[in-house]
Amino acid sequence: MTVSIIDFLYAARYLLGLLFGTILWKQWSSYRRLSQFKGPFWASITNLWMADMVSRKRQHMDLFEVHQRYGELARIGPNILLTSDPDLIQRMSSARSEYTRSEWYLGQKLEVEHDNVLSTLDDKLHSKKRGQVAMGYSGKDVEGLEATADKHLLAFLDLIKRKYISTSSELRQVDFARKVSYFAMDFTTDIAFGSPWGCLAKDEDVDKWFESADLLLPNVIMVSTIPWLARLFSIPVIGRLVMPSDKDMTGAGRLLKVVKEVVRKRFDVEGNEQKRDMMGSFIRHGINRTDAVAEATLQIAAGTETTATTMRNTMLYIMTNPHVYRKLQSEIDSTICKGQIISDEQSRTLPYLQSVIKEGARMCPPATGLLSKKTPPAGDTINGRFVPGGVDIGQCAWGLQRSKAVYGEDSVLFRPERWLEAKGETLERMEKSLGLIWGYGKYSCLGKNISFLELNKVFFELMRNFDFTLIDPTRPWKSENVGLWIQSEMFVRVTQRE
Repeated sequence: MTVSIIDFLYAARYLLGLLFGTILWKQWSSYRRLSQFKGPFWASITNLWMADMVSRKRQHMDLFEVHQRYGELARIGPNILLTSDPDLIQRMSSARSEYTRSEWYLGQKLEVEHDNVLSTLDDKLHSKKRGQVAMGYSGKDVEGLEATADKHLLAFLDLIKRKYISTSSELRQVDFARKVSYFAMDFTTDIAFGSPWGCLAKDEDVDKWFESADLLLPNVIMVSTIPWLARLFSIPVIGRLVMPSDKDMTGAGRLLKVVKEVVRKRFDVEGNEQKRDMMGSFIRHGINRTDAVAEATLQIAAGTETTATTMRNTMLYIMTNPHVYRKLQSEIDSTICKGQIISDEQSRTLPYLQSVIKEGARMCPPATGLLSKKTPPAGDTINGRFVPGGVDIGQCAWGLQRSKAVYGEDSVLFRPERWLEAKGETLERMEKSLGLIWGYGKYSCLGKNISFLELNKVFFELMRNFDFTLIDPTRPWKSENVGLWIQSEMFVRVTQRE
């Protein structure tokens, strides 16, 4: 039967109208579903508001401004709400919570076919993966963990002494942002699979890892932030077009190739001959080859920069607050160290140093992404308001850590003394809120203890050995935020202390 052009056009017009009407109905239904929750208008009907937020690279402030304007449980997407309530954030991640991870986590991997402990959505599989890597992350299975940290910290200090000490007659400015990344990268790769990346030895961005990561990160977060993009790029044939490849000669692809080669060699070794590093621990606890690659790349990609970010941010606050600088250095100078590098145990006994570390992490959390969780199918009632099932609830880290109800009226100030002044329930509430930076319960950060091992040592040794001055206090660095920080050009003048 022959179909006339007129009949075809009429049918096509009908089908297009039906399609357009379906889209409008879906958008209207989505809008009405969460209409009781206020937020930017465009965010209520399209995820493009979120895309624009990521592209502007000031995500922490965009979310904070929404939180300030619209209050608790603001709407930032057709199906996404925003919270800064520490009790809700804790409840969503508790061991028996019926909340699950949202599609936001799907973007947190380098190979689309292979999930890691962060990108896994299924709770049972997630628990299994955590069980395989937990002992390695705890440090208990890593031989000489603290000695390895000391070795790389000494190399970091030596690099500064050899190349970047300024005098009254010579200025040798150093990009502090990049150098702390070198230290964190070398330490992390060394404990990960027994060999440092080599940044400190060469004083360079080996294989352009950091340059590549700075370009890749906004794209990763863009995929994570928009649910349909996360699902789309989880399809292997599509994801492979944009994600790094182990055939790449530099950047994340190069890291992937190195990790795969390490894993291949390590799985050829008998169990009792495995090195006592993190990879060896993963293997001893039953991880397979594919998962070992996924976990090792996550460990390096996520663990390196979050710790380095805390080092940069905290040092900036120290350098721009003279009374903190003097008080911290006084405590350090009065401390008698038993070795070349202060021990983790001794560092934990220094009250002002610990307060500075806590306050630095609070003022500028290393991860400010949504980390959104999905409400259970039956929904949930939050502060008297019903939230339907299947709704994503993300967190506003900036708002959480600037809560006047938790930290006091001066919560926007960098003031380490607040941790020494607070007592009882007030201190307990502050500690609880701060701890959420590293997650909670079944979704807590596995690498927290290793990160604090680095932080406890690096500030003490830097301030004991050197004096630091910002080259340009009016423009201390270039800093962008897409849920994680992209920071560079933090130029400082370093002088040797007597």
